[in-house]
Amino acid sequence: MNTRKLLFFLLGILVSLSSAFAQVQPAITKVNVPPASDRQPLSISVDLSRSSEIRKIVIWYRSFGESEFNELEMLLAGRSASVTLPAEVVIPPYIEYYIEATLESGPETYPLENPQANPLQISVKQSDPKDEEIRILTPEPGETSAAEDFVVAVSLYFASDNVDRTKTRIILDGVDVSKDAILSDDVVLYNPKNFNRPLNLGAHFLKVELRDSTGATYHSREITFNLSTATAIAEEKARLRAIGNGQLEFRNENLSTGGATYLRGDFRVDATYSILNGGASVHVDNQEKPDRQPQNRFLGYLETDFLRLQVGDAFPKFPSYIVSGKRVRGVSGNLMLGIFNVDASFGQTERFIEGTLADRDTIFADSSAVNARPRTSVHVGGSDTLAYYRYRLFNGGMYTRSFLAVRPSFGNGENYQLGFTYMKAKDDVGSIKYGFDPAPSENFVVGTDLLLAADDQRLKFETQASLTLTNTDISGGNFTDAEKDSIEASTGTKKAMLNLAEKIITVNENLFPTNPVGSGLPGLAGEAVLSLNYFNNFLRAVAYHRGAAYKSFGSEFLQTDLRGFQVSDYIRLFSNRVLTSLSFEQKSDNTANTKEVKTKFSNFNGSIAVNPGVNLPTFQLGYGQFGRAADNDSRTKEFLLKRNDPDSSSAKSADEKTSRYLVAASYDFVSGIRHLASVSFSLADRKDNTFKKQNQQNMFIQTSVTSNFTTMPLQTIVSILYSKNTNDVQTFYTDSVKLNQDSALTKTDFNYTMVTLGGTLRMLNDDLRLAASISPAFGAFNRVNFQFGAEYTYALRHNFLFQADYIQNAGIGDDTIISLIYRFNF
Repeated sequence: MNTRKLLFFLLGILVSLSSAFAQVQPAITKVNVPPASDRQPLSISVDLSRSSEIRKIVIWYRSFGESEFNELEMLLAGRSASVTLPAEVVIPPYIEYYIEATLESGPETYPLENPQANPLQISVKQSDPKDEEIRILTPEPGETSAAEDFVVAVSLYFASDNVDRTKTRIILDGVDVSKDAILSDDVVLYNPKNFNRPLNLGAHFLKVELRDSTGATYHSREITFNLSTATAIAEEKARLRAIGNGQLEFRNENLSTGGATYLRGDFRVDATYSILNGGASVHVDNQEKPDRQPQNRFLGYLETDFLRLQVGDAFPKFPSYIVSGKRVRGVSGNLMLGIFNVDASFGQTERFIEGTLADRDTIFADSSAVNARPRTSVHVGGSDTLAYYRYRLFNGGMYTRSFLAVRPSFGNGENYQLGFTYMKAKDDVGSIKYGFDPAPSENFVVGTDLLLAADDQRLKFETQASLTLTNTDISGGNFTDAEKDSIEASTGTKKAMLNLAEKIITVNENLFPTNPVGSGLPGLAGEAVLSLNYFNNFLRAVAYHRGAAYKSFGSEFLQTDLRGFQVSDYIRLFSNRVLTSLSFEQKSDNTANTKEVKTKFSNFNGSIAVNPGVNLPTFQLGYGQFGRAADNDSRTKEFLLKRNDPDSSSAKSADEKTSRYLVAASYDFVSGIRHLASVSFSLADRKDNTFKKQNQQNMFIQTSVTSNFTTMPLQTIVSILYSKNTNDVQTFYTDSVKLNQDSALTKTDFNYTMVTLGGTLRMLNDDLRLAASISPAFGAFNRVNFQFGAEYTYALRHNFLFQADYIQNAGIGDDTIISLIYRFNF
């Protein structure tokens, strides 16, 4: 009873605090990240304070040892957005990321300030590397094998020297059959037919146990498999089998900024017939509109062991400097013969969006004014014989962009592969009437890549290099013959060479770079990566160059005009109870010396994670330092001289260091009931050593306790998030009267606290779950989020989810969000 009174008392305090005066509320208020495991897809969602202003929201992420952030667009659904990171990027020890939202008023990030230097981290749980020492060749996990041909084969080639291979135990369905197994050249073989031990058809269990020289257990692996007859397996393969699933979503929002209703549907079906696999997926959305890029998506595929064909919205894979994360609506395919392979994709990456005319005409008084009129205007009246000309301004649309990429390669990619890539992307000038903002463009890229690997890819070398040409305005077409003759006369460039270049890309005055392999290699990009995975160390070294004029329409977010290197090491100690990571990167811009100053960047990260064992808490400590420094800048020096500033001799436009600290711990324990407690502290402290003195400090503290009751099917959660952000803003006087006056230093704070109290009650044998929570936020912005949800599962194939949010905002109207989701499978 006292506990209940205390709970209501605390709720009363939180609700009353949340009614305080509010400042401007950030668009992104919270990121929800579940526990991450090695090589498992990771779903991430964010809570939004106002979705009506958001046009696009993306997550920028990078795995440990990578220098560049990769982009994935998040699915926006009302006051939340979600995305799933692919399994191949979820690798220990952590992933760094930040969120970027495109608002009507401009971009906003989470964290708010300097996110590239101060990204958030997701710890990734390490899978046991000892699993790699036991390679179960047959049967494969979950496989259905023919009983007539069944045999157990286990490779110990990668087992540690601490393992006594002769003491390996083979346990089949709980029976130790090791004495009947044969060890031959690091392979353990067991055939039950040789020992008159027939196995029943159906499900079976296999355990392989390694022991050291003393006979103590070193490591073990367990799998399940099925046995059937060869005839039944052949009949099953010859039969058409199909499975599918789908989801329908209704969401209604009644917000202080307006209302909206969202209707979405997702459907997927996969089928197998003999050696063929195929399927299709469809996403339909009532937000599909002609003034947006496609919201409805569809994809069909058909594949065999050596061929894969996709039709619809695909994300083809090519070398990352040429194509990365680009959606192509068209046809994509892969021919995989091992010795020779071909990857190809053809279609559209952008569909046309017509520009819009202004409401009023603009009158130009004479021809000189007409010639000077904005490019984004169209002639709607008047003529050269009249004294006036009428034009109408317009907002430029988006051209249809065609895309073609082809990559033949040699080698299966396990130990060797050599590839050559051709990519061409071109805007269709006639696809829209009102364009030129930006102008129609064309891009051409060729490249090569090489992979060499040995020792089951423990030693691996990868490299890629590509060359690019871009034309920023193809509306005027190629040079005329007269212009080519003039160019040949003035520069010596042969007309025949220009004619040859036209077969590759539109050639006019907007083509750049004119010499992609000139000083600084402006049109060239390349990298070399060496990785070694030995002695519980994963060492990776990267060197790269990305020219100042390098651009690929298939990898548009690649940061260019950079040259540098990175070294990282991931170290596993004490049977993986201590995991340590170290990385260092150094890079600089101005690769072609086209800028007045060169900016240098240095980045160091180190972390240690300790997992002492069962019933003990885990800990993580991290430290990083991001530095940016530039040479003296003439404009900065001129400004300081005008002010008679004594620091004018050091006129650097950039000179800063950001230190990052991380402390985190979690503890799974029993105290009456089972609890999982976690706490994390992160601090980013930027010191600006230039005359601007724009120092910044961002601090996050988050703690939570999840409790699972044993006397009732109830789970509760209590969490608190505190964010403290301080910025120094230096104001300088530039007018002649106040030029020599001292600058004014002001501090701005943006601090807030979010508390969540929630619970989930399971009923009807877990078929029904009821959840409720209250989440007040107070400080720089104020609101209280009341949430209720119910989830019901019927006959395992149907799932209904209802959720209602009532958000009480301070200073503005309240919000109501109701959603209903139906999921099914067959």
